[in-house]
Amino acid sequence: MKENYLLQHKTALLNPYGSIVQVLDGDPDKLLVGIKNVRSIPNTLMHKLEPAGFTLHTIDKKSQLAGRAVDTQLINPISGRYMSGSSSGTAINVFAGINDLGIGNDGGGSVLAPAISLNILSFISKRIEADRPQQLKPNTDNITAGNSIGFMARDKKILYRAIKAAIGITPAASSGLVFADREYPGIDAQVIAIKDPAAPRAELTDFLQEVLSRCDVFMITEGPIDLEGFGDSLFGHFDERTRNLQRAAGKGYVRVCNLAGATALSLPQSALGTATLLMCESKPDKIARLLCLGERIEEAHDELIERYFLDLNNYFIDGYEI
Repeated sequence: MKENYLLQHKTALLNPYGSIVQVLDGDPDKLLVGIKNVRSIPNTLMHKLEPAGFTLHTIDKKSQLAGRAVDTQLINPISGRYMSGSSSGTAINVFAGINDLGIGNDGGGSVLAPAISLNILSFISKRIEADRPQQLKPNTDNITAGNSIGFMARDKKILYRAIKAAIGITPAASSGLVFADREYPGIDAQVIAIKDPAAPRAELTDFLQEVLSRCDVFMITEGPIDLEGFGDSLFGHFDERTRNLQRAAGKGYVRVCNLAGATALSLPQSALGTATLLMCESKPDKIARLLCLGERIEEAHDELIERYFLDLNNYFIDGYEI
């Protein structure tokens, strides 16, 4: 039996954050997976992950309104603010150690933003289940586009295992030509001027597509997400005051990765709700270079947060002993 399985399953049944819709009896010898409660993630994806050592464990709560960028029914366990959406429950269940991998969908940051807000890793790509049927509908900026499926994890090795199983791509030998918003220690990158992350989504999408066409990987720092503002366009559309609060939420390029057709990988930095965001065109060779660069970047793990939240015995009176 996989170490910690019984405690993960017991905690899922307890559902301490209200982040779970249904708990399933997964294979106790495999890594546990939670899936966002949406129709657009097909069963065929789990069929690809199961031979790689994954098993379905939970169906996860999403924002109560489909695609909403915050979830006013769930609370971020670290900050105490409303949880970033819309793959909110999936992110919490990975953050808290209930699941080893989370699967969500991302139209305008719905995987990347919740993961970054909790300082866990995430990855989205148009190549994951690329042939699945989708119902296209306009977002809050009246832009019509499909969504990308994405993964969340605490462990980069687990994340990369899921990527390989889902799309068959592994890291390349080099990261190729890298553009960046600033200098990053140990990374050979060309620093370029970038468009304001708070720019309208249509403008930011065009800029991102143009940049990605000229490089292999584009890297920036994103966040802090939903720490100093309320990052939701339904809230922000009212007036200048609400728009300023929306901008203060720190959601920049995560809003347009999917719209630009990009593949993206987020790696947590030490500051709360902040990540190094790697982006590329969704071409196999460029994704392989992005994964190579991701291997070279050491993501931050906070010892105090992990000690508090990853000891699942803390959720039970006097501890739960297996």
